Amino acid sequence: MTEDDERGVPDSDPRHIDPAGDLADAVESGAFDIEIANDQDEAELREFLERAEAGAFEADPGLEATVRIVRSLLDEGDEDE
Repeated sequence: MTEDDERGVPDSDPRHIDPAGDLADAVESGAFDIEIANDQDEAELREFLERAEAGAFEADPGLEATVRIVRSLLDEGDEDE
């Protein structure tokens, strides 16, 4: 087992080009100060998240990254309340 194997593979493997995953990594890490827009319906985001996690959409890396970003935004909003 190599040192890299022991650390595990990050959500976005740095050996592959994955801009959506890299953006999701940055949002999850708190590198960006972003929040849900005032005109965005939080209930719609939660519905999207539930549907995506239930498999209502065809899986792809972009969808996975979007789910991670939405989850991060909603978690941050919950912490602010």
